[in-house]
Amino acid sequence: MKRNPDTILRLRVWLEQEDQTYIGIGSTLLLQQVEKLGSLRKAAEALGMSYRRAWGKLKNAEERIGKPLVEKTKGKGQRFNLSPYGKEVMERFLHFYLDVEEYATKRASELLEMDVKKSGEFYRDDME
Repeated sequence: MKRNPDTILRLRVWLEQEDQTYIGIGSTLLLQQVEKLGSLRKAAEALGMSYRRAWGKLKNAEERIGKPLVEKTKGKGQRFNLSPYGKEVMERFLHFYLDVEEYATKRASELLEMDVKKSGEFYRDDME
């Protein structure tokens, strides 16, 4: 007997202002990896993107938001920490994303009458 495959919910969520992404899951994941690894280069590698793309994504996000999201760690070469605002915006967006995912999974299960699971692809261990 063939087993039914899992039904997985996948979401891409972002906020826009004037037809430009203000903050989205891509920028948030980059911030999350910078916080975890302390390096933009390592964060880019972890996300499978070039350093140049990561740098551009970070600079564009800072320009749109109007505040620095990362700070260089003094005396440690090219090491980075999240700025207080960068940490705050990352945490708030991740919480928002998880709330949306929770609701969407539950609602899809109800309306489609099937067991829909979260993908879990954007979870932070301490936020599950």
